Amino acid sequence: MQNATTRRIVLGGLAVALLAATPSVTVAAAAAEIPHTWSAGDTLRHTVRAGDTLNRLAIRYREPAGWYSQADCLAAIRRANDLEHTHLLRPGQDLLIPTWREPDPPRPVEPTLDGSRLRGLYLPGPACGYRSVFARIDSFTAAGGNGVVFDAKDIDGGVSFASRQPLAAWGKGRTAPVIGDLRQLVGRLRARELWVVARVALFLDGELGRNRSDLVLAGPGGEPWQERGCYWLDPAAGEVRAYHIGLAVELAQAGVNEVQIDYVRYPTNGWRGDGDGEPAAIAARRRAVITSFVAALHDTLQSLGCLLSADLFGIMAWDRTEDLALTGQHVPSLAAHLDVICPMIYPSHFGPGFEGLAQPADHPEIMIAAGMRRFREQAGPAVLIRPWLQAFPWRVSRYDSGYVSQQIRAAELAGAAGWCLWNPAGRYDVALAALRQPIWLAAGDDPALP
Repeated sequence: MQNATTRRIVLGGLAVALLAATPSVTVAAAAAEIPHTWSAGDTLRHTVRAGDTLNRLAIRYREPAGWYSQADCLAAIRRANDLEHTHLLRPGQDLLIPTWREPDPPRPVEPTLDGSRLRGLYLPGPACGYRSVFARIDSFTAAGGNGVVFDAKDIDGGVSFASRQPLAAWGKGRTAPVIGDLRQLVGRLRARELWVVARVALFLDGELGRNRSDLVLAGPGGEPWQERGCYWLDPAAGEVRAYHIGLAVELAQAGVNEVQIDYVRYPTNGWRGDGDGEPAAIAARRRAVITSFVAALHDTLQSLGCLLSADLFGIMAWDRTEDLALTGQHVPSLAAHLDVICPMIYPSHFGPGFEGLAQPADHPEIMIAAGMRRFREQAGPAVLIRPWLQAFPWRVSRYDSGYVSQQIRAAELAGAAGWCLWNPAGRYDVALAALRQPIWLAAGDDPALP
């Protein structure tokens, strides 16, 4: 923050030259980033033997040649040997294997050592499978960012890394995880002094639900309960719990600073399979199930020196019985077993008329401030409150850079322990325009910065 005579500038709005992350990247796109020439000192050599294929060579030489992903290594071999339009190799053929030496990356101006004052953004798992992701992250860091949230498992059920868990799958139609080397990804991010958060979507799971209907919540006729083409797993099932705790342990052992759980709740689209009754009774049952799981996971991660955070619906801060009866997310109960609460106080997620506003989505400063205040009151002082901010246009009359700036300013004024930007596809073109602009506070404002 820079002092001035009559006003102050908060540098929470970061100037980020970050390209939009895409859900998938082709080998051709990866190849486009690889240099056309290498000196002799920048290559290894390989003499083709019977049974060699380009894919096998890319797997073999990825690590010794310094490439981040198999696709990067494969594209480099193709380009260096003029093999971009053929798969054929001849025994005895000499191949050049280009090496990659990463330049010294930037470090955060204000790194976070405990997860507070985090300024980050979300990247989908597939975007993290290619070397190009580091250029994006480095641009963000050079502008003032200090953390990244990446998908370790999304609601499709695809696990992004090569998990040892028996129930793990890579996603429909995938034969391999999108992140080829989890430890290398985390290591490169940690070497940059970034705070590394692995997001795990829990109980909405397309892949496991499709393969194990016995682990899925049942509808009135016994049918597996679905939402958006995925299935709701039973949060009380021992196998479901053990599976996700196992994933979290692997992530902690790989060196992430924090595991963040999402969809840590019951479905809100009409499921009533746990019995009828008064809303208070249903709320108590669901709260007990969700809280007990979070407590067990927190104890496990705490022993490994890894923080646990949870994405909670913004509406939960209003502590209404009808909402608790749907989700099972009781803020005071969960706060006792979390290091960080990440409320999804997206203004668009509050319906017309909420808090007396005809369209809450068009009043981000009011909704962010109200949500933050209530979460702080509900959770108490022992847990960090780090909100997700809306970087997508749904329900917003005028979604532009000013809209994002208003959210950042409101969060920081409310004493947020940092913030993260969310766009489900990892596309931040509009948000980046906001981050390039400073946030001006009036002279009398008390920003209560994290």
